[in-house]
Amino acid sequence: MRTVKIGLFTAVVSILAVAANAQDLGAIDPAVKGQVGTILVKYYGVKDGLVASDHEAASTHAGELVTALEAVDASKMPGPQKTEWEKLQALVRTDAVHINRNKDLVHQREHFAKLSNNMYTLVASFKANDAEAYWHYCPMKKASWLSNSKEVRNPYYGSKMLKCGSVKATLAKN
Repeated sequence: MRTVKIGLFTAVVSILAVAANAQDLGAIDPAVKGQVGTILVKYYGVKDGLVASDHEAASTHAGELVTALEAVDASKMPGPQKTEWEKLQALVRTDAVHINRNKDLVHQREHFAKLSNNMYTLVASFKANDAEAYWHYCPMKKASWLSNSKEVRNPYYGSKMLKCGSVKATLAKN
């Protein structure tokens, strides 16, 4: 019972920590929202590649994610948005590049955990999801990920533990 309580506490603290990083950046330019929304779509591709335990697909989608990051027009952002963008863009890019360049699933999944936390902050801060986004948590990995579906399809274990996890939060459509 103590292990369950500790696991639940860890999950709650993790979710709160990631959510606390999301900031209210005011009105976001529609073009910027769309560009960050494209980044989210590319992230979903990385997730789906890892769910399928397909290191090549994860790598390809991570490369597309990096390209989408580079396409964002930061000139349409006022000071605080641009500052937040530059910080998050660097963090997301670092993990996406690792996933793109490395073909080892274990390594890709390690970077995906960090990528997911930063993507949550990016999407929540820039209100970039045009559909509900679901924040899933895997108690075995003690890591979370964003999904465009409520259905749990675990990117950290693929077919070995496909349904391990649960929805811990929902980002409303923006």
